[in-house]
Amino acid sequence: MKKLSENYKVLKFGFFSDQDPSDMLFQHEICWSRIYEYPFVLQEIKSAGLENPKIHNCAWGSKDIHIVFKTCLDVAYKDVYHSDITPSTFLNTNIWDITKAPRDSLLNYFDIILNISTLEHVHEDHRDVLENHLVQLNKNGLFIATFDLPGLQLENMQDYLGQKIKDCESRLNPINSKVTGNALRLPSDYHAGYLVIKRCS
Repeated sequence: MKKLSENYKVLKFGFFSDQDPSDMLFQHEICWSRIYEYPFVLQEIKSAGLENPKIHNCAWGSKDIHIVFKTCLDVAYKDVYHSDITPSTFLNTNIWDITKAPRDSLLNYFDIILNISTLEHVHEDHRDVLENHLVQLNKNGLFIATFDLPGLQLENMQDYLGQKIKDCESRLNPINSKVTGNALRLPSDYHAGYLVIKRCS
């Protein structure tokens, strides 16, 4: 079965904790994990130390709290390309289906690729979907993703990445989150995770 190429290195692969940093700027009644996910992603971008990174915000969402995050990216960085399967009239938005290979002009182009809480909604093989993102990274570029469990094809991804997901003492869930999942009536065995991959060559 397909494995992650030696050209890439997994930097982080784990569960969010309810003790992780959060930001109520990203509060939304049906997005119990976004107050943790968005700050994580923004910090990872900042930690990369790139002055003017070319960023691709994949499957960006096009409504509600997604617009707040898009605005944060657009204010902080000059070169952000937002894509989604749904057409949008917002600035710098484009159409791309993450289950399809990207067009040639996007290959080896971006410093940062983002995919926030989308993989769990995709029914195709997550290995293939992940590779559609990775091929857009230039050397030393970062892929930063978050995801929900259940939803992510965990065994599939662990096999592909060659490592198991890192656990934590108190996994974030819709009950212990500062924004509970009551609106969706989600149980406590829902969790959120993160994945950061670097292209080394």
